[in-house]
Amino acid sequence: MTPVFALAFDHRNSFRRDFMGLRAVPTPEQHRAMVAAKGVVVDALLAAAPQVAGGRAVLLIDQEYGGGFVSKAQADGIGVALPVEESGQRELRYLGDGHLDRVIDSYHPDYVKVLVRYNPGGDTAMNARQRTRLRELTSWLEGRPPQLILELLVPPEAAQLEAVAGDRGRFDREVRAGLTVAAVRELAGDGLRPRLWKIEGPESRADATRIAAAVRSADPDSACLVLGRGADLAAVRRWLAIAAATDGFTGFAVGRTLWWDALRAYTGGGDREAAVSAVATRYLDLVRDWPGRRKGCGPT
Repeated sequence: MTPVFALAFDHRNSFRRDFMGLRAVPTPEQHRAMVAAKGVVVDALLAAAPQVAGGRAVLLIDQEYGGGFVSKAQADGIGVALPVEESGQRELRYLGDGHLDRVIDSYHPDYVKVLVRYNPGGDTAMNARQRTRLRELTSWLEGRPPQLILELLVPPEAAQLEAVAGDRGRFDREVRAGLTVAAVRELAGDGLRPRLWKIEGPESRADATRIAAAVRSADPDSACLVLGRGADLAAVRRWLAIAAATDGFTGFAVGRTLWWDALRAYTGGGDREAAVSAVATRYLDLVRDWPGRRKGCGPT
């Protein structure tokens, strides 16, 4: 599979709340500022894309603030992925009250992305409802060009955190991979076959191997992308080094790690071109790491 290097900026609720500091519906001026910030990141990917070798540059962007940039990216040959889930919800809900044709069809994306928070040790009724909704999405996609990216987040349950003394780092290192494998098996067992699984960064080569094995046992044509989770650059590079050295991983979909600092400077009155350049540089740093890691220099 051709590697996929996705610059992710489909953030909506978290962008409003955490980046913009908003607790109410954005004013028209604030909305314009958010659209302008999305434009900076789109232009960064446009600047970087000609230097992407051995893989495909992909823009993961939302319709709400970034929809106006989709055709611009497509005109430059960049792949486009669009989200279909309502932002910031504990349980999966679809945009457009589930009328996905209204959300997707006018954009002609290469990928449709859906985010699901799914812990196999959590609320079984909610998990079942979410599996039903995911089946509805895959049925809707049948016969349509876009491929499915399933972003799988495994938030810890209270009892699972208690078992590691409330240490989220220990949960990530000791527990999350096993739950991710179980989640993949449950979702795949319900007939779900996404082309790409967008997965939280593996903490070890062993974790990456068993996650990839679960994905490939369900569908040999599927593969994994590593998401950034807003972590610092060193952490993301460590996850990518592990993933790139593991069969079954085929790239990344990273967002805040790449654009947060540059957009902070830009929205604070900084130079736009400097922000574009900073995001493009960080993105290309990750892209250029990938082929080297593929030669087996990733950590265990």
